[in-house]
Amino acid sequence: MWYWIIVIGLLVILIGGYTALFLYARKRQRAFEEQYNALKERRELFVLNKKIVKERPQTGWMRFARVKTYQVTARVPVSQTIRGIQMNRMQVMTFHTTKSEWEKIQPNHKYKMDIAGNYIGYVVAPPPTRDSKKKDKDAGNGKQDKKPAKRWRFFG
Repeated sequence: MWYWIIVIGLLVILIGGYTALFLYARKRQRAFEEQYNALKERRELFVLNKKIVKERPQTGWMRFARVKTYQVTARVPVSQTIRGIQMNRMQVMTFHTTKSEWEKIQPNHKYKMDIAGNYIGYVVAPPPTRDSKKKDKDAGNGKQDKKPAKRWRFFG
């Protein structure tokens, strides 16, 4: 009889611990999303490279463990107005992102991304390139690609 009481007690403690951990994680995620949405802006970035890094978080009890982070290094156009003078420059920055967004990104391509601080939240799409615009324009004019000339085959 005592055995079942101990097992049920342990199950209640485990379920309570799991629920508390779940609620704590959801609260932190909600706080992060509020902060991200308040600072979010859509920018066009040129991706230089991407990498997976195991690093330690700066604060909290997880700072003792190494966590896998997905990083993207990109060139960002930055503009600023000081005393009526508009200044533009390119700046290289390293952003953190999720695994699913990291897999969409390819080096040496331009992308439109939602960023907040040093975090990429959503990769919208690569902007259209000159080649695709030219193809669309040619398709609109009725021009079609010509088939290559038929070559003679002597063997086979």
